[in-house]
Amino acid sequence: MEPDDCPCFDEDEPRARDSRRRVLGEAADRDALLFPAHFPGPGAAEVRRAGDRFAVKKWAAWR
Repeated sequence: MEPDDCPCFDEDEPRARDSRRRVLGEAADRDALLFPAHFPGPGAAEVRRAGDRFAVKKWAAWR
């Protein structure tokens, strides 16, 4: 995941980047589930830090 990549929908790119980095960082640091709206996958994910980027550690299991 590259939180610095901005889609054409970001109206304020610097604030959007900061928001993505903050949310991903908090999820990674707290081992929290993240429900990303625009990631390909089955729903909630655990994320981890990968240098200055982030990666999906694993997708949450669905019953």
